Order: sequence, then C-alpha cells, then structure tokens
Amino acid sequence: MLVTGALLVGEITAATAVHFLKRTCQWIVTPQDLSPTIDIPGLDKFIAHGWDPELGWCRKPNTNGIDTGWGETHAAYSIDPLGARSSPGYADARISVLAYGDSYTFCRQVEDTETWPEQLSHALNARVANFGIGNYGLDQALLRLEREYDKCPAPVVIIGVVPETISRVLSVWKHFSEYGNTFAFKPKFSLSDKDELALIENPVQTYEQFFAIDKCLPLLQKQDFFYQRKFVPDMLRFPYLWHLWHSRKRNLPLLKAALCDRMAHEGRNAFNQVMKRNINIAAELYCEHEPVMLLRTIVQRFANFTRQKGAIPVLVFLPQLYDLHLIRSGDHYYANFLDRISNELEIIDLGPMFAASNKDADNYIDDRYGGHLSAAGNRLAAQKIAETIKTLLNVT
Repeated sequence: MLVTGALLVGEITAATAVHFLKRTCQWIVTPQDLSPTIDIPGLDKFIAHGWDPELGWCRKPNTNGIDTGWGETHAAYSIDPLGARSSPGYADARISVLAYGDSYTFCRQVEDTETWPEQLSHALNARVANFGIGNYGLDQALLRLEREYDKCPAPVVIIGVVPETISRVLSVWKHFSEYGNTFAFKPKFSLSDKDELALIENPVQTYEQFFAIDKCLPLLQKQDFFYQRKFVPDMLRFPYLWHLWHSRKRNLPLLKAALCDRMAHEGRNAFNQVMKRNINIAAELYCEHEPVMLLRTIVQRFANFTRQKGAIPVLVFLPQLYDLHLIRSGDHYYANFLDRISNELEIIDLGPMFAASNKDADNYIDDRYGGHLSAAGNRLAAQKIAETIKTLLNVT
C-alpha cells in the first residue's frame, strides 16, 4: 500500500511538473503535440509573409523585416523584386553567382551589407544574388533553384547549408524534429530501390489544410523520419514516471533546464541543450547508410541540373556554433561525407577554418537560432569562398 501510494504521488508530481514547465518550454513533448492548437494570427502572418505551397516557405519579393536576437538585438533585411536578399552595393550589377541555401546563406542577424554573399560581391566586383532561406534543407534549396534558375541564370551556382542539413532533408513536418515549429510543412525526396529520387510534395498546400492536420497525420507519421526516431521516444505521457525513466538522458536534464529558465524568466539552458542534441543527432546520421545516400543523391541532382544549365555547381558547408566544438574535439563528423562527394562538384568546407580561428565570440552571434555568423564571420567566409569562385570565374 505504501509503495502504491508513493507511486501515485510520484506520478501526479511528474505529470504536474511536465505540464507546468511545458508552458514555457516548447521542447517538452506531450500527446497534445500531435494535434497542436493553431495560432490563427501567427498563421495569417506566416501566410502573408512567407508561405509557399510548393516549397513550404519562401521570402516574398519586395518585402522587408527585422531579425530580433537575444537581448533584443536587431538586424534589418529587405527582399528585392527577384526574391533575393537586397544587395545595396550591387543592385544593378551583372549577376555572376547565385547563392541558394539556408539561413547561413541568407545570413540572419546581420544587415544587408554584412552578408557573405554581399562581401563576395565586393571580391568579385559582380553581384552574388542571395536566395538563402531560413531553415531550408538542401532539398528545398535545390527545388527553388530548379524552379527559378531560368528567371535568373548565372555561371556559378552555390548552395550553402549547415551540416545539419542531413536532418532537414529527412523531414516533412518540422514539428516532429523541431518541436513547436507547427507551420513548417515541406516537400521531401525519397529514394527508390534503384537509388533514384522521388519527390514527396508538400502535404499542406492550402490555407484550410492547416486546420485539418489530423486528416493527414497518418501520412505525416509515415513520411517523416523523425516521428519514430525522435518525436515518439521524447513524448512524455501516462505513465509519466515510466516514460521519464526511459527517456531520462534527454528529458530529465531538459526538465531541469526548463525549470532554471522559468526561474530566470528568460534563460537559454533548455535551448542550448536542444541545439547540442540536434547537432549530435546529425552527427549520428552521417554514419547511417540511408540518410547519407539520400543526401548524396540530392547533391548529385544539384550538380547535374546546374551543369545541364551550363553553370558550375559549388557546395558550401557553413558550420553552426556547436559544430565547432565537435570539430575541435576531433569529431569532424561530416568530413567523410564531403570526401565521398568530392568528385561530384566543387566543395568548400568552412568548418576547419572557423574551428582553427578560436575566435567564436568575434565570428558568431550568440543568437536564438543556434549561433549565426557575425559581420566579421561573414567577411571570413566570403574571403574563403572567394578563393574558389575567383578561380572558377577566372577573376584576378
């Protein structure tokens, strides 16, 4: 009887703690996250400023905004009529390079004049059109390139992504891997038995479908790699004590971090834990056959498409802040992958350069997105990238 009573008290305490801390920590997952409440004002803003039925999301031409970081830091950005980030110094110049990719190509948290594509424009004395989009995977960047290249051609095409892109190409609903990112539905490639790419289209292509997620939930659960790999094991539910014990390596430290953040009113303990874990998961995926084959085949499609257009493909890997800790510890976890595809296209890995500099505080911004490059970091990136691009364009 005493044991039963103690277990009952423990179960009630655990359930109460989980639901109390979840209010301020989106990374605590419970069954209610399978059918999240739609924030209608938030959705309407997303639709107006960034939704793309084909790609999931995309910056819209002739728009602008402000990135807000920790401590209320601000950086303004604007999007030109092409849908590229504005190039203040080279708006009317000929376009010699296209830069597609994720937020490390878009360059969050710095001004339009401080991005590495803009600094690369200075080095080449020609425009580098910046089509980077936050949180894109290599798959989305490629699909956007294929959709838009003929409208804006150039002799060199760069896709710049973080190493974690191996996780992003496995995702259909980002909420299953980035808990709380409930509007982010995207297309995804799958591999056939013959290792050929097949496109799984964005599952949410109308406004109404955002309010009918339950109808496509079985399909999302089947198509998204992270539903079984991450979302289900992380979910805290009845019996809470049992699930807390079986997920203790992830959830007990997270609950402790969430409590510390709650007491501090705006801490980063939970966020830092989540970011580190995401990088560690990406590192694991580079050791698994199917994710590596999918990413490699997407890279091959990028290289083939670009060459068919008469242009030169270049893949740039831009490390996140947490990647540098692994590289410095001797775990350059994506290096073997880059070696394997080195005969497919030009590759520029900025990881070793930033890891060797030991100037993280100068080169990175400790932001709420995992540590983007600062203005100084973007200058270093542009200098390194320029060495290769100048050779390809025969620029002195």
